[in-house]
Amino acid sequence: MEEGPTLVRSIFGVDPLDEFSVFVSDWIMERTQGLDHVEIEAKVGTLIDRQTNMRLQLPVLTETAIDARALGVRFESNMPMKQHRSFNQLLNELVHYSSGMEGARRVFYKHVHETDSFHDEVLPTGEHVHLRVTRDSKTQQIKPGGVVAKKRIDDLNVFCPMRMYDFRISISTETPMPPPPENSVPTFVREKDRLSYSLQDFQVDLTQVMLPHREQEPIHELEVEIKQADELVRWAQYTRNSSETREEWTQLEDHVLVLLNNIRLLIRNASYQGAAQDA
Repeated sequence: MEEGPTLVRSIFGVDPLDEFSVFVSDWIMERTQGLDHVEIEAKVGTLIDRQTNMRLQLPVLTETAIDARALGVRFESNMPMKQHRSFNQLLNELVHYSSGMEGARRVFYKHVHETDSFHDEVLPTGEHVHLRVTRDSKTQQIKPGGVVAKKRIDDLNVFCPMRMYDFRISISTETPMPPPPENSVPTFVREKDRLSYSLQDFQVDLTQVMLPHREQEPIHELEVEIKQADELVRWAQYTRNSSETREEWTQLEDHVLVLLNNIRLLIRNASYQGAAQDA
């Protein structure tokens, strides 16, 4: 077939806006109205049917956002150790491959060991808060910005029947707080061995979590976070409020699309199924 002229994108001359990105962006905007210190992340995992304790089965053939409560589904973010290692190798290769590129295209790497302790405290106002205190595991010093009250706002679960894993997009707030009293006893402690890979406004965290009651069975997780999501959401709110059409493509939609690109491509590079997957 001879190469012809460049294909016109449609009879209207343009591509339609990416519907899924617009849907996720609208969901974020609705859930973050009036909120500060917003965090947006996507996590790789498996959607489990509570009745069968197996991976969700639906009569759909491609990526689909679901109502987890209506379907009686839970999300499990743990993955096998060998999948964790495979992602680690893949991401390390990206760091090496991008090392000779200009700064905007380079993937940067960081390895940290952290200890999280959780405290239930009562503020002078009488408000009950659940604090997360993050320390450097080696020095036991609280990290800058390491004391927050984290609150989950909402989750959007996405079923990927063509892939080995599904994913979940979460909106939370992480409000900076003063440290708890020195005599405060934590309700829970966990150790994190985290590998972070950053490119522009996004960070991929590959984390091994050690829990006190299952030290021989660490949890392995992978998540992609939009850095400075709070600033992005505020700008998107301003842009939408001053826009004549709600469907205008803003920086938020663009960031959501790249977030989805990252999580989708990571899932497509998965090699090992989770323990709860059915054959």
